[in-house]
Amino acid sequence: MRRFPRQTQVVVYGDVLCPWSWLADLRIAALQRELGQIFHVIRRPYPLRLLESLPSSREIAHAVRAIGRARREREALPLRDELWTSGDPPRSSVEPLAALEAARLQGEPARAELHEAMRRAALIDGVNVTRRDVVFELAARVGLQMNRFAAAFGSPQTRRLIREEHRLARGRGVLRVPAVVIAGRWMISGLREVGEYRDLLVACLGKLERTRVPLSDRRVH
Repeated sequence: MRRFPRQTQVVVYGDVLCPWSWLADLRIAALQRELGQIFHVIRRPYPLRLLESLPSSREIAHAVRAIGRARREREALPLRDELWTSGDPPRSSVEPLAALEAARLQGEPARAELHEAMRRAALIDGVNVTRRDVVFELAARVGLQMNRFAAAFGSPQTRRLIREEHRLARGRGVLRVPAVVIAGRWMISGLREVGEYRDLLVACLGKLERTRVPLSDRRVH
């Protein structure tokens, strides 16, 4: 494997309620273990449900189909669709994403633990993780310092951060998740196999080392 002289930033946009985002995180993590320190991953929020409203029957059907397809991927996650079919569907994904940003203040491992707990609760156990009581229960379960977490989670600034991240991401061309942005210049949209992520990442890093790329983003279709 070619060695690159500096570590490159890779931003992964995702949503707690999105099974494809979970799969992408697993594959990017596998790539990190394989390639070592040539790139650094930053996970950023991208709420698929930005506004507070009950999902339509069409949106629920779309979410159920997505879970069914994601369940058949090679990771064989035991995904279930009760989150959308139990009568208490999510209204917005801003709340759980705000919780992750609040947890991030206690360190990236704290954010990652809460993220894992939320995903399992939502996409396996069918629990509505957009509810505040559920958010606090999961935060306590993973051992967060609850006074600090409650202050950050309750701050309107945290939700403004989520909405601003969404606005900036759309301005950069992110329209769905998962989306992976390499060095702020190349974007991989949608879930890919580990091998494809690897090939695209190494190709982009090679271009980065050979020449200065214009500041405008370049999309990998």
